[in-house]
Amino acid sequence: MPTDDRAASTEGVTTVKLKKILLGTVGGVVGLAAVAVGYGLWGPLPIHPTIERQTILQVLDSPETLTQLGMIDGTFLDFHSGKLDEIKPEDLEKARRDMTRYIAEIKGYTGLTGQQAISQQVMLEFYSTNLAQLDFPWVVPGGGLYPVDQLFSPPVSLPQFLTNAHVVSDVKSAERYISRLHAVSTKFAQLGESVRNQAKAGVVPPDFVVDKSLVVIDGFTKDPVADSPLITTFKTRLEKAGVAEADRNRLIAAATTAVEKDVYPAYQALGKLLREEIRPKATSDAGVWRLPDGARYYKLALRANTTVDTEPEAIHDIGLSEVARITAEMDTLLQKLGRTEGTVGERVRALEQDPAQKYPPGRESYEQELADLKRMTDTVMAKAPQWFNKLPKQPVDIQAVPEYAEATSPGGYYNPPALDGSRPGIFYINLGEKARAPKFSLPTLVYHEAVPGHHFQLALAQTIEDVPTFRKVYPFTSYAEGWALYAERLAVEMGMYENDPYGDLGRLQAELFRSVRLVVDTGIHAKRWTREQAITYMRDTTGMSEEAVTIEIDRYIVLPGQACAYKLGQLKILDLREKAKTALGEKFDIKGFHDVVLGSGGLPLTVLEAQVDAWVKQVKG
Repeated sequence: MPTDDRAASTEGVTTVKLKKILLGTVGGVVGLAAVAVGYGLWGPLPIHPTIERQTILQVLDSPETLTQLGMIDGTFLDFHSGKLDEIKPEDLEKARRDMTRYIAEIKGYTGLTGQQAISQQVMLEFYSTNLAQLDFPWVVPGGGLYPVDQLFSPPVSLPQFLTNAHVVSDVKSAERYISRLHAVSTKFAQLGESVRNQAKAGVVPPDFVVDKSLVVIDGFTKDPVADSPLITTFKTRLEKAGVAEADRNRLIAAATTAVEKDVYPAYQALGKLLREEIRPKATSDAGVWRLPDGARYYKLALRANTTVDTEPEAIHDIGLSEVARITAEMDTLLQKLGRTEGTVGERVRALEQDPAQKYPPGRESYEQELADLKRMTDTVMAKAPQWFNKLPKQPVDIQAVPEYAEATSPGGYYNPPALDGSRPGIFYINLGEKARAPKFSLPTLVYHEAVPGHHFQLALAQTIEDVPTFRKVYPFTSYAEGWALYAERLAVEMGMYENDPYGDLGRLQAELFRSVRLVVDTGIHAKRWTREQAITYMRDTTGMSEEAVTIEIDRYIVLPGQACAYKLGQLKILDLREKAKTALGEKFDIKGFHDVVLGSGGLPLTVLEAQVDAWVKQVKG
């Protein structure tokens, strides 16, 4: 989960696929299936094996997800690794049937208590929200708002999948790789039909989204086939796998033919479709308000991402109020630091360029920065027992983003520990010169991504017993990011910003950024703001560069509602804490509150509120 989410990749939110939650975490598809079958032989499944079975069924529909899981590739069970996911018109109706059936199965359980009752509430919220979004005849199950965009759609994600996820370890796996290259033509033809079907329904991306998508699509085929990453990385992997030279030459020739005959023509045909059929229909209107039943779609997108029902107008007003509050606090702090000239945004921008806020250029300063970050995490962990009853069993390591990934990675991100304990949590910090964060923003990066932020939440979730895998690994954005933003604020109470006014300014800057998102997301999609209006507001308010702001705004345009989850999640947790404190008075225990917030894994905010209310009632006696 990237801290610098201004640069973060994220899944499309039109319909969330369960398959995405399992990558790298499930303890074995076959094992879970065996459990489900075993229960089935003796009677109806309890709710948790039922949830596991539902999850597995969706995973098995996706050859690409099975490869990302990496559990049965190359085994006798491998039926998938020469195939790609398909995009078929009947997918929408199948998804509706599946969700309807899953809801009926989960609703069929009565008299549940404890974690089973929580699981029922969680899954009903998850499935019901997805089913509601499938009510629109033009949605693409499992995809984003538009079948093709500049950020997350197959023209961007498929090459990454083929070069990174598909393991080439021997001749057979290499031949399956080539089969997948041939399958690109079918997948992209289906993708093109999906684009056409949306257009017939009156759903066309904005002109600038089409233009940026064309830059990606055209750019992929600009190099000779021999220089395509699909070929260059294939050569390298064949050599590393120790494949004999004669086989290597044959396989490279076959892969080259596949790219020439299937991949490049598929990209070119998709580009032709966008340029000739879609671009002439596109306008500069950015928001989903212009789509068929767009206002209802946006409300459902907000619900899917935030897990609460809040009107767009109310979210917009919350954003404006928070922006005003935070800007005033930043102005006061900047004046105390002797920075009085210009708007808050301009002064923060100038601070980012201050040499005193930068580590010396070059890799010789890496060790110092990593040591500084480690010192911050050590200080938090020393204070943590005063604020938490339960601490993560797994440590969090701090590592630099690999050099080869610096250009495409965000400023910082977190990977949770392995479920089997074989790998700690890792906070990756990008030390590339372009992405390297100024010193004053680093404390907040640490507290958000590592401790007491994502590492506490995700590592503790993995230790919950007797719950389905879904509950251990699916975060719910408003919950996970809401907790991480809450952790930034908690760090103030823990004394982490004492004698560090610049670090506190970095915290306020990060909070301002998330608050501005509430304003621009609802502005674009509900209040009919233009793209230019949103860019101007965000640039002037935050002090970010126009280039960075434009990337952000274009992300919100193709992912309606997602950007609102962060701040609304934080505000909900703060509100629940204040409610509990008021109700309990002297009986309120901050460690107990954190136990209940973190004690059940990722939750919809509605379910989290019910858990806190139950805790308050229990403490009252």
